[in-house]
Amino acid sequence: MARILVIDDDKIFVDLMVGALRDCGHDVTFAFEGHTGSKLAQSHIFDVVICDLVMPEKEGLETIKDLRRDQPDLAILAVSGGLAMAPHIDVLHIANKFGADLTLCKPFKLRQLADAVDKVLVLRRAARRERVHFA
Repeated sequence: MARILVIDDDKIFVDLMVGALRDCGHDVTFAFEGHTGSKLAQSHIFDVVICDLVMPEKEGLETIKDLRRDQPDLAILAVSGGLAMAPHIDVLHIANKFGADLTLCKPFKLRQLADAVDKVLVLRRAARRERVHFA
């Protein structure tokens, strides 16, 4: 079981992700925008943050950048359907540059989400072990 924070402005999508992740046994909290999500991440301990990239107010890239700066060991999964709005810009690739460990393009199957969460947890644990090993 992982403690997961979902940050996404699409209520229907949040409901689907939260339900699927809870069905997998995870403890899931959610926020509908980046400011609230960042505050939750500062005041609670999460293993994974799933962050949408296209949101009003504080958008996902800024949120990911802040999360990575404040919590270098946090596993971050960026999700976006924004590619349809700007197909010439690879926002998921940019999310990796801002600190996302893994990306997932919306729409995706709920099984793909669960697999991505498992994978991002493994990646982050390996990075922590490597950092400790070389320290």
